[in-house]
Amino acid sequence: MTYSAIADVTTAIVELLREHAAEAATPLDPSGIEAVAPDAVDSLSGLELAVYPYRIATDNRAGTAVKQVTGTTRSDPPLTLSVRYLLIAYTDHDETRAESGDGRSGPLERGTSLGAALQILHDNQQLDPNDSPAALYQNESLTITFVDEPLDEMLSLWAQFEGASYRPTAAIEVAPVVIQSLNEEEFTRVDERETRVGRHTDGADTDETPDRLDIPGNS
Repeated sequence: MTYSAIADVTTAIVELLREHAAEAATPLDPSGIEAVAPDAVDSLSGLELAVYPYRIATDNRAGTAVKQVTGTTRSDPPLTLSVRYLLIAYTDHDETRAESGDGRSGPLERGTSLGAALQILHDNQQLDPNDSPAALYQNESLTITFVDEPLDEMLSLWAQFEGASYRPTAAIEVAPVVIQSLNEEEFTRVDERETRVGRHTDGADTDETPDRLDIPGNS
């Protein structure tokens, strides 16, 4: 069932980042990329990049949805969504540390990690379900776009995370995320029959449909 679509897409985004962080020379440690809320981050967790879904909305860009037909089963149109995510860099957990091991200060280190994540997503803005690093139970490819959230909205969002300090943050939108309907009905297909119209020599049209029924009593 595709009620897990939002969770599946979140997992796919995390695994996409991990996969490319492991393959390329990036400052990101794949094991430090997680799907987690900012107010659930432990300062000693070793987290480097958080992926957090913060806004879910209906997505009607594909046009009016139609009923789905499979064999002799007809189901209601799917629910199509767009999901927005925060990408948050947590590379430096010790705010009192002047410099990290590679000589970069905390803010620079976090900015570098966030930039690496954005580079990966920029280079992989289309995600085919067949090529996804995590299972996606939909036929439609995912599109990843960058979102310019106004600063006041971003700060307001961060204010909802109790005890969490603001970190370098970027926003992305992923769509379409498809949740199939469970409303189904069986139906019987009506086979089309060929109707041939012939003409007698007297000019009268006659219906030569092979399976025409003659009703007794009618002349």
